[in-house]
Amino acid sequence: MTPWNAALISAQIWHGRHGARLSSSGHNFTYRAQFVSLSVEEIDAGASPIPVDRLGLWRLRKRDYGPQDGTSLRVWADEMLQGQYDLSLVTLPRSAIYGFNPVSFWLAQDGPGKLRAVIAEVSSTFGERHCYIIRHANGQDIAPTDRLMGEKMFHVSPFLPRNGRYSFRFDIQNNRFGAFIDWSNGATSLGTSLTGKATALTQKTLRKTALRHPFQPEKAMALIHWQAAKLAARRMPFHRQPAQLTPHTTPAERHGHD
Repeated sequence: MTPWNAALISAQIWHGRHGARLSSSGHNFTYRAQFVSLSVEEIDAGASPIPVDRLGLWRLRKRDYGPQDGTSLRVWADEMLQGQYDLSLVTLPRSAIYGFNPVSFWLAQDGPGKLRAVIAEVSSTFGERHCYIIRHANGQDIAPTDRLMGEKMFHVSPFLPRNGRYSFRFDIQNNRFGAFIDWSNGATSLGTSLTGKATALTQKTLRKTALRHPFQPEKAMALIHWQAAKLAARRMPFHRQPAQLTPHTTPAERHGHD
């Protein structure tokens, strides 16, 4: 069982912020969510274990991803990556009535265990989206210890400016998924991680888990606003939403060690 195939990822999500107006311990919180990893070809064909563009306790909607018009996700990803790879999408499924994905990861593999690129598709609560294309400039495999750097070009939180630099790291093993995204502008830093064990996604495990966690997108949105309220109570600097920059994709190809 690997996250490249149909998998259920029981994930722990952690955020830790440090900087001005915060105590030495910073502002940290964790929560759990159930992500899925699915073949992009199966999503395109409507043949994934989770209903695609149909009703379901958990479901996917193609226009939530990639070109956002319901057309082929594979064609869009091939154009973004300028090549063809084995593609899996790690995402938070919609509930029966609502959908929101803070971040989905498109994993591009070139043979077993050979992670060549990741598209981090980030969505904001303002209804905007941006994609960071993460890979080595020379096309080599992304190792678990590699940190790939890219400039922040997308406004996500009103309590963080739209400048600074991201550091991306991915650790994908036979039965575990790990994504680590750190941001800093020198004065403030934010660390985030999404890690969890991967198990087989079958109709049985899907039904059982969906019944236990039917309203995940609603929970994610509520937690985002709850944490924002706590930051506002600490009188953290507020950054108004700027006009979104174009293009809506940013490369992250510089190898760093910090």
